[in-house]
Amino acid sequence: MAPAKAKRKEESEDAGPSGREQDGNAQARVLYLGHLPHGFYEKEMLGYFSQFGKVTRVRLSRSKRTGKARGYAFVEFMHPEVASVAAEAMDGYFLFKQRLSVKLLPPAKVHPLLFNGANRKFKVIPWRKVERGRHDRERSPAEHAARIAKLIRRDKARAARIAEAGLEYEYDSLRAPVKPLKVTFDD
Repeated sequence: MAPAKAKRKEESEDAGPSGREQDGNAQARVLYLGHLPHGFYEKEMLGYFSQFGKVTRVRLSRSKRTGKARGYAFVEFMHPEVASVAAEAMDGYFLFKQRLSVKLLPPAKVHPLLFNGANRKFKVIPWRKVERGRHDRERSPAEHAARIAKLIRRDKARAARIAEAGLEYEYDSLRAPVKPLKVTFDD
């Protein structure tokens, strides 16, 4: 093999598919933070990790249903050297009686959509109020007729299951149309 070819082959073995070095820690800028205590949210993380260097993005994982923090987050630094120093300094650090677990994520492990919704103030959605409004809204006559038809179908199916089970049970079934419970009076 020629010396130039051998040198190129050695370089290509070290480089990954994108041409960067395979050593993930050399270019890693994202930290995984685990075992986060309650009350240590986006604003606090941004303020705390800014002491190491420029923080570009912070993403705290939250429950879709309740909005509460799940206990882990991701922080991205502008410079890889700062990220490695922060990971070494904060791994095993006790914060509010919780021992933090901080790992440096190699670029191959960082999902492209990881920071979707990052650097935004969390807004609580009042799901009970939303559902209450949906449930209590006034329905059109066509919607009301569809609800009544569904109730009658379900009632017939229930009566068939009772008869199929061999039980002799009589009850007032829903044959006549039911009037809506909400009555509005015009002034």
